[in-house]
Amino acid sequence: MYWRVQKIGPEQLVKLYGIHLLLVFSLIINGFLWLTRPQKSMPTEVKQDVEAFSRKVTGHLLDTSYITCESNMTQLREELGPTLAANLINQGVLPKNAQDMHALVLDMQERKQICAVRIDQVQVSEPNPQGLIPVQVSGVCAIHSAAETAERRFIFQYLIGQRAGTTQLLLTQYQDLSPS
Repeated sequence: MYWRVQKIGPEQLVKLYGIHLLLVFSLIINGFLWLTRPQKSMPTEVKQDVEAFSRKVTGHLLDTSYITCESNMTQLREELGPTLAANLINQGVLPKNAQDMHALVLDMQERKQICAVRIDQVQVSEPNPQGLIPVQVSGVCAIHSAAETAERRFIFQYLIGQRAGTTQLLLTQYQDLSPS
């Protein structure tokens, strides 16, 4: 029997197996892209709710207007987790009882103190392993009264969760990162 020896050149290899090489290359690239894809992100509705909640809480925390302080402090107590509320009472950020609240409002009324809060940025991050959502809020708080006029920049870091059994958002951790 006669065996014929063929010479195969690179052009013939490309013609015969080129499509197979492209298919393997495409599968490798797609596999790599699938493995390195970002994790599921938070729905935009949840981000918007968290951002609105953060803005509201920040306004309540920084409110020193004699007109709205009492109602905002009452709302703030409902928005805080129990341990955070206790910590803020111990730090003197929140009044301990109704008498302290009334004294605070009377002091603000005497000084005719008002406050304006401008929130420049709210940065909502992805939830941490415990399911809490980190949020950083920055802006400016301006206070005007008969005794003083001041403006101060603030940066707050929050951890926000949900109240057990409901969809109500709850501030669980608060950290003031403001420049001194």
